[in-house]
Amino acid sequence: MKSFFASIYKDICLFLSASGILSLLLPALAALLMLAGSNDTAAADLSVKPFAVAVYDLDETLMSRSLISQFKEIDLFSNVKVYTSEDITSGAFDTIDTEENGNIKRSDALFSVDAFKDCAAIITIPTDFFYDLYTEDETRVRLYTNEKMAVESRITENIISGVARIIAGERAAWSAAYTERYGENFHEDGELLDAYLDSAAASIIEGALGRRSVLYDGESMAQIESNVKNTFFAAAAIMLFFLVSLGVVKTMPDERRMGLFDRFVSIGGNVIELILSKLVSGAVFCSAGIVPLILILRPELGGAGMLPLLALIFAFLSCFFVVLAFGFITGNTEQFMLAGGMATALSLLFGGAIYPFALLPEYAKKIGAVSNAKHLINALSNKSGIMLSSIVPLALIITIAVTVSFIAFLLGTQRRGKRLVKRSGV
Repeated sequence: MKSFFASIYKDICLFLSASGILSLLLPALAALLMLAGSNDTAAADLSVKPFAVAVYDLDETLMSRSLISQFKEIDLFSNVKVYTSEDITSGAFDTIDTEENGNIKRSDALFSVDAFKDCAAIITIPTDFFYDLYTEDETRVRLYTNEKMAVESRITENIISGVARIIAGERAAWSAAYTERYGENFHEDGELLDAYLDSAAASIIEGALGRRSVLYDGESMAQIESNVKNTFFAAAAIMLFFLVSLGVVKTMPDERRMGLFDRFVSIGGNVIELILSKLVSGAVFCSAGIVPLILILRPELGGAGMLPLLALIFAFLSCFFVVLAFGFITGNTEQFMLAGGMATALSLLFGGAIYPFALLPEYAKKIGAVSNAKHLINALSNKSGIMLSSIVPLALIITIAVTVSFIAFLLGTQRRGKRLVKRSGV
C-alpha cells in the first residue's frame, strides 16, 4: 500500500504545475463563457422563434375544432394551418398520397409541398377520434415532423405527447376507480359499463381540450433552457475529464520509451496498482474541478434515481481509460497529447456539445455513437432510458478502452522483450 500511496503522491505533485492548474480552470472558464452566451441568446429571444404547424382534421367535429382552437392559442405556434379531406384531395395537393382511411402517407416530398414547407409538423386528427375516446378504442393522433426543423419538431412532439399523457392518465384513473368500487369484472355489467364510459369520456375530453397549462409553451421553454444548461455542463465536464486524465497520464509514454516502466515492473511493481493510483489522482482533481461547473451551470444531477450522477462517474472513467489507451499506444508525450486533444475535440463535436446532435449529418451521428459527450448529454437531458442510452454505452467505451490498453501493454512488453534478447545475443 505504501507504493500505491507513493504513486498517488507522485502523480498529484506532477499534476500541480501551471499546465495542471490550467486544466482545472479552463473548463470553468468555458462554462462561464457558455452561460454568458446563453443569457445573451435568451435576452435576444433567439432560442426558439414561433413556427407554423399544419393540422389535418379528418374528424371535423365540434370537439376537433375546439382542440384546434387550443392549438391556435399556443404562443409558439405562429400559424396553425387547418386542412380537411376536401382540401387534401383538391388539385393543390395532387402530389400527396392518402390511405384508404384518408390519412396522409409519409413521403420524402411531403414537406416540399408549398402548404407545408414552413411547417414543423403535420398533425392529423383521425376520423371519429373523440368517439373512439368514448368507446376506449385505440385511435392515435398521427404526427409527421419536418426533419429540416428539428428543434421545432421536437417541441411539437412534446406538446402532442402531453395531450396523450392527459388522455392516458384520465382513462387509467377512471378505470382504477371503477375497479376499486365495483371489482375487476365491472365491464360485464352493461349499466356499469355505460356509466363508466360516460364519466371517463367526459373527463378525458375535458382534460384533452381544457388543460392549456400542458400545451402552454412556458414549460417547453423552461425545459429547453434546462437542456441547454445540461448540454453546456456535459461539454465542460468532458473537457475537464479529458484534460485532467491527460495531465495525470502524460508521463507514461516517455516512461515506457525510456524503460522506466519496464524497470518498475521488473523490480516487482504492480501495473494495476500503478494505473489505479493514476485513476484515483484523476478522480481527486476531477472532483475538485466539477464543483465550480455545478455551481455555475446548475445541471440536473439528482433526478431519475441518481442515474445522471452515475452517468457522470462513468463518463469520467470512459475519458480516463481512453486516455490511458493512448498512453500505451503512443510513442512519446507529444504524440500522446496530440491524440488526447483530438479525442477531446471530436467527442465534443460529434457528441452534440458544440452543434445540436439532431442537426448533424448522418455520418457524424454514427461517429457520435462512440462519443463520451453524447452519452453524458443523454443522461442529463432524458428523464427515462438513461441506463440504455447513456450508462451502457459509456460502460462499453470503458470496456473497449481497457481491452485496447491491455493488448497494447502485452504487445509493447513482447516487443521490448525481443529487443532485450537481441541485444544480449541469446
